[in-house]
Order: sequence, then C-alpha cells, then structure tokens
Amino acid sequence: MKKNIKSIKAKSRQILIENNIPITQPRLLLLEILMKSDGPLKIQEVIKLSKGKLAISSLYRIINNLKNFKLINEFQTLENTKVIELVSIDDHHHHIFCESCGAVYDFEVNSSIEKELEEELIKIESKYDIIVKSHSLELLGKCKKC
Repeated sequence: MKKNIKSIKAKSRQILIENNIPITQPRLLLLEILMKSDGPLKIQEVIKLSKGKLAISSLYRIINNLKNFKLINEFQTLENTKVIELVSIDDHHHHIFCESCGAVYDFEVNSSIEKELEEELIKIESKYDIIVKSHSLELLGKCKKC
C-alpha cells in the first residue's frame, strides 16, 4: 500500500511539473485524492478525504486553477452539486447518475458506438455551423444500493 501511495504522490508531482504549474501541497493533495478515487467526487467528499488539510475556499481556487490547465473536469449532478475528476487523455468515459442517492458512476461505451457518435457530431457541426469541442453522455437511473 505504501508503494502505491508513493507512486500516486510521484505522479501528482509529475503532472504539475509537466504542465509548468507551481507545486504546492494543496494542489498535490487534491491530485492525490482524485487519483485514489474510483470515480468523480463531490466537493464535500474531497474536503472529508483531505482530513482538514484543504479549506473549501482554497479548494475552489485550486479546482479553477487546475481546470484552466485542463487537468480537472467539473460537472454538476442532478442536485446541482459540483463534482470533479481528473482528466484522462486515454480514458474517454461518460457518467451514470443515481436519481435517488446522487451517486455518480463512470462508464465507457463500445468503441463502435463512440465512433458513430463522433460521426453524428460532425453532421451536427455542419448543420448548425458550430465546432463541438467535446461531448458527454449522461444516464439517469437508480443504483442497486437504492
């Protein structure tokens, strides 16, 4: 377990170095928390996982900073709660929201479906004379816990 934590700390530091972002303990801590998570996290979950080391005002500044560097994705749940996750260049995924408890789960679609969606987006760009920068697919449902 300690080796894994050291690896996560090293990766967090490397992400900041590669993007020419000043290394601070709060930034490192946020990246480490996001790397350890199995999916997107609500702001309050990040605060709890930081064990008092991240103030909410600092966290919002760090999130905005890392969003500007395109290292973090931020989106809202059904209850308009902000959720964040690390951007991954090799992992395109979508989200499922539980309408009962608000849980958020990552999922991937088959590559052929993703390709068809990309082809549809090209048609949409042409039809509406717009450049689509990204897309997301969100599913709503009820998780097995609920």
